Amino acid sequence: MTKSIAIALAALLLGTSVTLPVQAQSAGFGIFFGDEESDFFPERITCMSGYEVRRAVADRGYTNVYLNVMTDKHVEVRATRGDWVYLLDFNYCTGRIEDRTQLRPAG
Repeated sequence: MTKSIAIALAALLLGTSVTLPVQAQSAGFGIFFGDEESDFFPERITCMSGYEVRRAVADRGYTNVYLNVMTDKHVEVRATRGDWVYLLDFNYCTGRIEDRTQLRPAG
């Protein structure tokens, strides 16, 4: 009986002294997983090329698509939709337009 008690106590001590990996400590055991906007739009395995960005913007109804420098997962895109020219902030790793500014009338 004392041998089984000793084993149980040793298991209890070992179980309480195990430390969590750094990711688990900072994440709070995953309590907040799924509540951030980026959780709903995960990044692609590979980010889009310039051609793929142009196609993705064109698929959303824009024409005359011009790209600026692709930096830090974002690219500024100037494109026309309807009667307006827009400046788009496009995240080329998630494939989302994150901001849109109306610049001027097209024409």
